[in-house]
Amino acid sequence: MNVFDQSSSKSGNPVPVGKNDPQSIDSAEAKPKKRGRPSKRAAKKEELINGATALFNARGISATSIAVIADVLDLARATIYYYVNNRSELVFQCYSRTCDVAAEDLATASEAESGLDRVLEYVRLSLAPDRAPVAVLSEIDSLEPDKAKIIHAANDRNIKSLKHFIEQGFDDGSIRHCNSEIVVHAIVGMLAWSQLLPNWSNEQHGAELRRRTSDAMINLLDQGISTDRSFNFRCHFSVDMFQPKLDNIFDRKESSSFKITQLLATASRLFNRNGIEATSLDEIAAVMGLTKGAVYHYLEDKNDLVSSCYERSFELYDKFIELSEQSGDNGLEAGMINAHLNIQAQTGDLAPLMPQPGFEALPKDVLDRLHRRANEQNKTVARLLDRGVEQGHMKPYETRLLTHICGGAFGWIPKWLPTDTAIQPMQMADSMCDLILFGLNAGKSPA
Repeated sequence: MNVFDQSSSKSGNPVPVGKNDPQSIDSAEAKPKKRGRPSKRAAKKEELINGATALFNARGISATSIAVIADVLDLARATIYYYVNNRSELVFQCYSRTCDVAAEDLATASEAESGLDRVLEYVRLSLAPDRAPVAVLSEIDSLEPDKAKIIHAANDRNIKSLKHFIEQGFDDGSIRHCNSEIVVHAIVGMLAWSQLLPNWSNEQHGAELRRRTSDAMINLLDQGISTDRSFNFRCHFSVDMFQPKLDNIFDRKESSSFKITQLLATASRLFNRNGIEATSLDEIAAVMGLTKGAVYHYLEDKNDLVSSCYERSFELYDKFIELSEQSGDNGLEAGMINAHLNIQAQTGDLAPLMPQPGFEALPKDVLDRLHRRANEQNKTVARLLDRGVEQGHMKPYETRLLTHICGGAFGWIPKWLPTDTAIQPMQMADSMCDLILFGLNAGKSPA
């Protein structure tokens, strides 16, 4: 597995070093090894990693057993066990490969001319049309602690290197002033979401979708979506207005409904932060100050809990969209109000459950219903943005794809934002909306 040292390439960026490289990780001369033609055994293992990665992304870890992998990939279980000892080791291999690939892409991108060029080149490499799927690192803590520590460390090093590109852009004048911590994680979230995009966009995996996603994301990060560089967007709505209230504590039915809503909000917040597989009912009950038996009083099992969390989320999204449609003076402003509310929700306590690995493992009737709702909501927001294009406030984009990409940015917030953060929901939403509207390019910054 590749790790970063603190030495620099000619562009001043950290250089990844393979763990078996004879060079010390402190060596400034170490470079990532170029991949040659793999051996037959290595090629077979790579096929297994690629196939398992796609399944883990779609179904989640808990719903993807070795038996499922063997069946879907048309392999004998003995063949899988020839390469890994168990599912946990296979997950670790998939996550390790993802970190290695990102490290190699960062090393290649570090040779670009400016900080902005390095960021955009990294995105271009990450979304290369011929690229095999990489794992969404959303369930790291489901691994054994020692393995989780390795993946966290490798992922943190990659994020630090990408953030370094942004800071270099400040120094060389290619990137306008922004909150580099928020921006780097927004980019990571967008790239993670691109791996789940086919499951939510009614499109198949393929080079064409990756090419379109790459083009849209690069244009967004470079130029933003607003045609007016002086557009002073402000959202005056707090997402707290959507928090449920208990009006009559003596009304048994109302009190029970309120407790269920609190339970779904708590579970959603933990699922968003740690992943569905890594979050147990015991943990949710403990945070709520309940016994697990009390949780089962309201819900049948964990699948029922996850399904109910998704239903609550789509109800909240409907409310955000309705307010946005009523309040925006034009299509772009309405779309940005919707984005602002979603970002606030993921930063604060409302915490709608975001789409993540494991969604495809839900019961078919639930899956179909949620797919329909997601599709309709995506269409509605895209229509708002299309109206913004027609009105001349927004640059032309494939708006349905754009809404998915932006959703990746705010959906990733719980994965990286510390629970004791000083960043307020309004501050987070303002920063991310600024990125969406105006991009990073200092040469095209707003007045």
